Amino acid sequence: MPVITINGPIGCGAVTIGQMVAEQMELNFVDRLFFTEASRIVGTPVGTLIAKEQRVDRFRDRLGRFVQTMLERSAMSGVSGEPYFGRGIENLLPETYMDLTGEAGGVAQKLDDKTFIDAMIKVAQDIHKQGNAVIIGRGANQILADASHTLHVGLLAPLAVRVQTLMAREHFEADEAEIHVEELERAREDFVYKFWKVHPNDAVHYHIMLNMGKMTPKTAAEVIVHAAGDLTA
Repeated sequence: MPVITINGPIGCGAVTIGQMVAEQMELNFVDRLFFTEASRIVGTPVGTLIAKEQRVDRFRDRLGRFVQTMLERSAMSGVSGEPYFGRGIENLLPETYMDLTGEAGGVAQKLDDKTFIDAMIKVAQDIHKQGNAVIIGRGANQILADASHTLHVGLLAPLAVRVQTLMAREHFEADEAEIHVEELERAREDFVYKFWKVHPNDAVHYHIMLNMGKMTPKTAAEVIVHAAGDLTA
């Protein structure tokens, strides 16, 4: 009953790789459904949890305008849709934009840290108990750091590669993609450090780390599947 966590900066292809691994190993794929379950536990809208995880305080005005542009463009083009959230850019809902620009009165701040992290821990532990799952992000590698039958995978890629990925996937201009990559990575670093006092790209927190500037998602998935074989051997 293996559980695999995959973590990496936006643009590394964690979702694509995770889906490939889940399909090859016949595992459940858990990405944003993680927040759906956590929101049910705390009785808080999903957007509030996402805003809590991806809170960005620096470059507030610039990012606020950028997020508005992304949401408007996404609504017109219909890219990156998911059944739980409709059309939109990776994890950035209108609630997040309103929080960044101050229009929602700080929606992310309305959820206290303990309630938030307790819900995240419960969801991760419940998924691990059920087994047979691939979990994308959400600090799951920290929550399940010492869990049995669990493989933690870290992804890295040069900034240029991550920017190109977003340009191709979301139809961004280069400057828009670069802002998005840099600001969300800063938010990811802040989130992980806030709750676990570690850097998300530190190799010590993973069984393996893969440089996505040096391999394709298909190759990465094959490496992970092979490594996960040790969990079921």
